[in-house]
Order: sequence, then structure tokens, then C-alpha cells
Amino acid sequence: MTNLVQNLEQCWYISPPWGQRISPLMVNLLERRVYVKSAKAFGYCYGVEWSLQGWKYEINTCNDNITVWGSELIGTGNLRSLPQQKPVFGLGELVEFRFH
Repeated sequence: MTNLVQNLEQCWYISPPWGQRISPLMVNLLERRVYVKSAKAFGYCYGVEWSLQGWKYEINTCNDNITVWGSELIGTGNLRSLPQQKPVFGLGELVEFRFH
């Protein structure tokens, strides 16, 4: 039997306060390059995370991964196109995620 409380504690995430809107992303995740002002380097965004202060962006720059706020980023506007691939799983299908 699965312990639902333990699963909830392990997979919990911080959501915005009820009744408030989530601010829009500062850069598009499909952008080929973004400029990080604090690091004075170009990189690409490979993930975002919501926190109480706003969006935090995961940026890969020269084989180094850094976490920055949206105010530290400048988007280049150069978008990459993703190939249209068939999804691995369908809508409504049960999917198990493994966390390290």
C-alpha cells in the first residue's frame, strides 16, 4: 500500500498565494541563448522554478549551471524550433517520476 502523506511531502511544491496571479516568465524557454548580467556570460535556460519571490531560472553557461532571478536575464529573441515528436505518454495516463 502506498503512503499518500509521504508521497505528498516528497512531491510538494510551493504555489503562489491563493487568489493571486503567477507573474509571466521573463525569457522564453525556447530561446537559444540568454545573457546573464550578473555572470556576464551567455547561456541557455533549461528550467524554471516558482518561489515566493518570483521565478528562478536554471541557466547553463560554459558547462556551469547557475540559478538566477528573471531580472538578471536578457533574452536574445532567437528561438529554437523543437521537432514535432510523438509524446512518450498520453493524456490521462499514469506516469511515475523518479527523483534523485
